Amino acid sequence: MAVAPAEATPKYHPGQRGRPLKTRLRLYARAMSDMLLVLLWLPATLTGLMLWEPLGMVPAGPGKGEKVLLWGLTTGQWGDIHWWVSAAAVAVTLLHVALDFKAFKGAVKYLIRARGVPS
Repeated sequence: MAVAPAEATPKYHPGQRGRPLKTRLRLYARAMSDMLLVLLWLPATLTGLMLWEPLGMVPAGPGKGEKVLLWGLTTGQWGDIHWWVSAAAVAVTLLHVALDFKAFKGAVKYLIRARGVPS
């Protein structure tokens, strides 16, 4: 007598559409962190380039932090903006790594296996 294969347990609760709430929240958090990374690192990069002295936008000489640079803000104020935007970008980057740690760990393992550890 043949035994019927055991029914696979349903992945989702009956009557529920789509993915479970925990999975949807995790996907939403990952998508938001991806968008925030772009929205924060872009102004951090632009303000960093603007404050980079070899580029020539920063006024030279003593008291350069008090001279107006762009849009009525001084170099010192732009430096403050750059610092806070960069700090927020680093925080979101750490959140992004925490949310995607499993994928990050898998990628590192793959690179080590595929290419070997560099010597």
